[in-house]
Amino acid sequence: MAAEEAKCPLCRDADVNVMLKSPLKDAAVSGYLLLRRPAWIKFVSSNPFGQPLVVATSDGVRFQQLLMRQKNYAHGRVFSFLAHNDLPITLALGNWDGWLTGGVGAFKAAEAHVRLDRAGRGLWFDWPLPRLAKARSLGENGFREHILVDPARRLVVARSLTDGKGRIIARFDYSERRGDGPCPQPERIVVSGLDGGSRIDLLFSDPRAPAECPEHYFQLKKPENFHELYMP
Repeated sequence: MAAEEAKCPLCRDADVNVMLKSPLKDAAVSGYLLLRRPAWIKFVSSNPFGQPLVVATSDGVRFQQLLMRQKNYAHGRVFSFLAHNDLPITLALGNWDGWLTGGVGAFKAAEAHVRLDRAGRGLWFDWPLPRLAKARSLGENGFREHILVDPARRLVVARSLTDGKGRIIARFDYSERRGDGPCPQPERIVVSGLDGGSRIDLLFSDPRAPAECPEHYFQLKKPENFHELYMP
């Protein structure tokens, strides 16, 4: 599966609706998502007139964000962005291209453990994630990624991230795959198990494979008169 996935298009995009449900508030946003292997992502949310309201990019390590209405430009490390927004820092360790396309991702065969799913849905593979520089000071160690594979369909059904105590800190469930071959895009991804019982639903439509997506597509420049916030 990993070998077949390596042959998937370099660039993929889709329209996406994102819905956040949490004990404190519910929120929703829609926009355009562009992915480039191995870890580049770009999200653009626009108003009904096609004018961008939010633009965010990342290479998996660093991020950039433009909030047009607030005239804010933020950039820095993904780790700092997650900590600033009270999101699980383990999300900084993942391969977002694999996570958002429902793929195997950065599978580490030499380090993987395998076990049968108790409900008979397939096989679970899990392997350690790399240590994060500031993880020890936050009491977060021993992160692992787990993927549930349906061997008959050769698809990833779900994935989860656990901390050093084996607690799930994020879970991804994939459904309604669209497309044939080794690269079918999930039309729905549910992210659960987050702090405070929050849940994120992502609905994808009109998935495509652009002919090109050069790296400069993912580089943002600070507009004049925008306030700059750096997150080291």
